[in-house]
Amino acid sequence: MARGGVLKSDLSLVNALHASIPANRLQVLANDPDVKYITLDRPLFKLDSTISFSVPMPAVNAPYAWSLGFVGTGIGVAVIDSGTQDANDLQNSSGKNRIIYKQSYITGTTGTVDVYGHGVHVAGLIAGDGDSSSGQYKGAAPNANILNFRVLNDNGNGQDSYVINAIQAAIKLKSTYNIRVINLSLGRPIYESYTLDPLCQAVEQAWKAGIVVVVAAGNDGRNNSAGTNGYGTIMAPGNDPYVLQWGR
Repeated sequence: MARGGVLKSDLSLVNALHASIPANRLQVLANDPDVKYITLDRPLFKLDSTISFSVPMPAVNAPYAWSLGFVGTGIGVAVIDSGTQDANDLQNSSGKNRIIYKQSYITGTTGTVDVYGHGVHVAGLIAGDGDSSSGQYKGAAPNANILNFRVLNDNGNGQDSYVINAIQAAIKLKSTYNIRVINLSLGRPIYESYTLDPLCQAVEQAWKAGIVVVVAAGNDGRNNSAGTNGYGTIMAPGNDPYVLQWGR
C-alpha cells in the first residue's frame, strides 16, 4: 500500500479496508482527504446466554406460529458465531442436514466445528427440531436452514474484521440460500458512534439488503464499574438502531 501498510482484506461492504500500517504513518493517512475515518480492528467476544428453550419459545408465542405452519421451512438463518456442528436436532424429517453452508472467517483457521460450544447452542435455539428430546426442546424455527459462519475462536473471541467479512458474505449469498435472518450473539464495548463504527455500519448494510439482523444486547444491567449507574452497558453492534436486540 502507498502508506507502507499491508492489506488484510477488502471490506467493501462498509467502504473500508482492513490493513496493518506502521504507527508513524497513521497521521499521514489521517490527513489524506480520501480517508474519512480510521479505527482499530477491535476484539470482540461471545455474549453468554442464560436462555433455555422452555422460556423464550412461549414468550414469543412460537407454539402458535408452529400451529399455523410457520416453522421456517425454506428460510436460511446465518449464524455468525463460534461455529456449529451436525446434530440430530438440525436434520430434516429425511435425515438430511439443515446446516447448508459452512465457512470460517478466522485468519489462519479453516475449521467450522464449534469447539467452544456457543454457536451450536445458538443454532439449537434458532432451528433445533427437538428430535433428541422427543420434542421437548425446540427452537423458534424448527425447520429453518442454518448457515454456519465461524468468526469466534476456540476461546469464544474474534475480531471486528472477521464479523464484517462474514456479514459481507451472507449478503452475497442471500439469494442463493434465501438468507432472511442474521444472528449475532456476540459484541464488544462501544468506542464510537454507530454512524462511524464499521461493525454497526455492516449490520446496517445487511438490513438495507433485506435481512433481519438479530443481535445480543450484551446488557450488563446494573454493572456500575464505569460509574454510569448501569447506563451505557449495551454493546456494539446492539447499539445500532437497525437491529433487533434481545437481552443478554
